Amino acid sequence: MALGLLVSAAVLLHVGMADAFNALAYGGRLMGVALIAAALVELVAVLALFDYWGKRTMPYSGAAVLVGVGAVTGTDLMFLVIQIEGGENTPFLWLWIGLALWIAWALWVLTQQNVWRGIPHPRGFALGAVVSAVIGAASLAYSQMYIPYNTPVQVPFGVSFGTPTMSADGTALQVPAHIEFRNSGSVRIYVVGTMWKVNGYPTKFSEDDGNMSTWKNDMWSYGSTLPHVIYSPSRMLGTGDITSPGSRLDPGDDFSVDATVEVPLKSGMGRVELSAGVSFIRADRCKLGNSYSASKEASWDTESEGGKHIWNAPGWVAAQGDEFYRFHSRIYRSSEVLNMTHRADYATAWWVLPKWKEGDFFTKGSTNPYLTVNISRDPEGEEILNDSEQEPYGMKTMWKLTDRTIAQLMEAAKR
Repeated sequence: MALGLLVSAAVLLHVGMADAFNALAYGGRLMGVALIAAALVELVAVLALFDYWGKRTMPYSGAAVLVGVGAVTGTDLMFLVIQIEGGENTPFLWLWIGLALWIAWALWVLTQQNVWRGIPHPRGFALGAVVSAVIGAASLAYSQMYIPYNTPVQVPFGVSFGTPTMSADGTALQVPAHIEFRNSGSVRIYVVGTMWKVNGYPTKFSEDDGNMSTWKNDMWSYGSTLPHVIYSPSRMLGTGDITSPGSRLDPGDDFSVDATVEVPLKSGMGRVELSAGVSFIRADRCKLGNSYSASKEASWDTESEGGKHIWNAPGWVAAQGDEFYRFHSRIYRSSEVLNMTHRADYATAWWVLPKWKEGDFFTKGSTNPYLTVNISRDPEGEEILNDSEQEPYGMKTMWKLTDRTIAQLMEAAKR
């Protein structure tokens, strides 16, 4: 009997201490305090059971043992239900099952001992235990589920061109680009990855309206169609990060970047496009491992003179031979309760610089970089979680885009 109580108390103290001081949400910290209280109840029950199976000098030692077993029952069922609801098999599942078997045995032993006879007002005692269990379950659901899932993340995100100027030799436009995103809500976020890029597109005017084949292919590929404009493959004019991967953005804070790109006037480009993306997770649901910001790895030998390509990304990320770099680490859930009842998952962000291949819609000798993020089962990012499995982490990726014609930029530069 003492062994079962001590095992449960040790688990509850470990989880309770971790959550009371480190849970990501306030409700999770309250739950940590409640688990520590339950562990202390079980330790008191260990002391009481020696009196109950001894001289019974304490009138309520039997009740204390029963309360201790009740604490094990409530907390073990909580862990078991969360584990089953998550649908994941971890080594701790066998601990919850073992404690469940111990609970059945302990209640049978206490029934054989007629422990109820020593408890004053047993019906009130049982009602109090039930009410306490219901309050505990409601507190868990409110802190771990309701609050994180009903507090919206508000991250206004914008991209814009500034006023361009002509280069000193008159051969290029110098175009300022501004990208900014702000946390205007009440939920802290962690940045998984960001990217901005400026592409130039040679364009030609066509008096032909096109046909259904052209329109539907444009809509399918780009989400829009301009019948009188013929686009040619793009040319990259600039790219970069908005902020460092793993950065924390508290409510009221913002990240921004200003860059100036050179647009050659004799290159035949007719339009310049600025796009930017940001991917983040909610800090009240999970956090990135401390190693994330230092986990940068490249697909090429960064020490060699020519940067020799040495490894490939998974096929769903990039084609064989494409260059990339990535950040990755384990992603931790909002509480130790969830970490113990769910398998470890890993967050990865890939910055890809594709090499030109026949059929690519960018100029040979150039590239069109892109950012992709995912949460996976394994550290290398091979097995991707589906949308429903990633949803509890609150990961979200936002993209913004704006464009200007060369004629518009030239007019602005003359003012």
